[in-house]
Amino acid sequence: MVENGFYNFLNWFDERAWYPLGRIVGGTVYPGLMLTSGGLHYVLNLLNIPVFIRDICVFLAPLFSGLTAIATYLLTKELWDSGAALFAACFIAITPGYISRSVAGSYDNEGIAIFALMFTYYLWIKAVKTGTILWGTLTALSYFYMVSIACCLSNHYESYY
Repeated sequence: MVENGFYNFLNWFDERAWYPLGRIVGGTVYPGLMLTSGGLHYVLNLLNIPVFIRDICVFLAPLFSGLTAIATYLLTKELWDSGAALFAACFIAITPGYISRSVAGSYDNEGIAIFALMFTYYLWIKAVKTGTILWGTLTALSYFYMVSIACCLSNHYESYY
């Protein structure tokens, strides 16, 4: 996607997958993971930090694993107190099911999906408690990142019409 663009990714046909029929990759894959990797690559290059897209793909899951611990801390602190939040962040950091999906080289949706889920919950609780438009807007944007990129952009909704 970094070399050929998003449009070519959506129309990419792999004749070797699902042989003999082939597979339209852009229509059968959730592009949120690829958009996150490509966006991070683009931002780092704008900041004049040269990095290969391969390195971003390898270290994306551990990066979002750390962000998940922070999001869990923020969510739990909003619901209880900072002591419980610290325990929750430590527990999610050592959960075996999450560790297996967030090691370096694990390039799968769960690495960023769990972060997006926890962060959306945090923003939603914050928006409900404060009632401000700022937190509501941030919640909507986070929810869009969590849900819409996974479904709407990958043409999974067209089969319902």
